[in-house]
Amino acid sequence: MDIKNIVIIAVAIVLILGGIFVYISANTHDTKISFISNSTIQNGDNITVQLKDVYKKEISGQMIDLKILDDSGWAHKYNVTTDESGQGSIQVLGFDNGNYTIHANYNGTLFLRESHQNFAFSIDDGYS
Repeated sequence: MDIKNIVIIAVAIVLILGGIFVYISANTHDTKISFISNSTIQNGDNITVQLKDVYKKEISGQMIDLKILDDSGWAHKYNVTTDESGQGSIQVLGFDNGNYTIHANYNGTLFLRESHQNFAFSIDDGYS
């Protein structure tokens, strides 16, 4: 193979890779996680997250990592998969009364960007 053919092949590969990059960049959308929950809940209540794209379209079938932290930094980890309405929920059980923060992380896909969101809430079962 002579140099001319090698250069043509190299240019073709660069153009193809550049085209793929432009296509993926143009078709990748931002995402947003929202919490659907009261800021004060009781044990047995659900905390629901919803995943939508930049056009406010619900995104189904995606895993969201949830981590509930108490005031001392103790973490409880959960994974939820979004349903057809873009929602996933966990039932809060076995927590003491107090203040908590839930961190939600969506890692994204080839065409959906990652997203992170935090939500502060408290648990009050009506006793001290």
